[in-house]
Amino acid sequence: MPLIGILGGTFDPIHNGHIRLALEAKEQLSLDQVRLIPLNFPPHRSTPVASADHRRTMIELAISSEENLCVDIRELDSDEISYSINTLKSLRQEFTEDAICLILGRDAFNKIDSWKDWEELLDYAHIIVANRPGELDKVESKDLEQWIKQHQSNQFASLKENLSGSLYFIDIPMLDISSSMIRQKTLQHEAIDEFLPPSTLTYIKDNHLYLDTA
Repeated sequence: MPLIGILGGTFDPIHNGHIRLALEAKEQLSLDQVRLIPLNFPPHRSTPVASADHRRTMIELAISSEENLCVDIRELDSDEISYSINTLKSLRQEFTEDAICLILGRDAFNKIDSWKDWEELLDYAHIIVANRPGELDKVESKDLEQWIKQHQSNQFASLKENLSGSLYFIDIPMLDISSSMIRQKTLQHEAIDEFLPPSTLTYIKDNHLYLDTA
């Protein structure tokens, strides 16, 4: 059964940390592809600074040389708030015979019980939680703690044998980079070369992005 990875975010801008996460998950889980899905109207954060067109183009440039990574613009094409549950329902309708794996960093996962219809997410996908090596797995929510106990799997085969339904934890050496940090450094005319693919860096400079707000 094919495994499709899903990595969402504002990607404002996409950076080396995003790409590392996508590539490490693809390699560790033998994903057939990873679809990067930029949010249009994020429910839990402020409106992105760069336009949808700019963010889509930056992703396309950043992953142009990476095999089996692609950009999925279904949320950019929607006028609705980008709720993950709606996106997974849309993906499930398209990929009826493929296992879908929603990739989340541990920080995001620890807040998943604040998401719309969060307990239904596993009806449509597996959830892959990326821990930093040695990171503590403390969960403050009792509901989330119980949900993890109910659905966590330590068997990789469970991802291949079922279309959805499993929580699977992996260790990934995450880079200490954030899009907000890059925007702030750009605003202050500080170097950002080490945080971005060269093509994305050039695009940001050529289009004078992030120079008037962070």
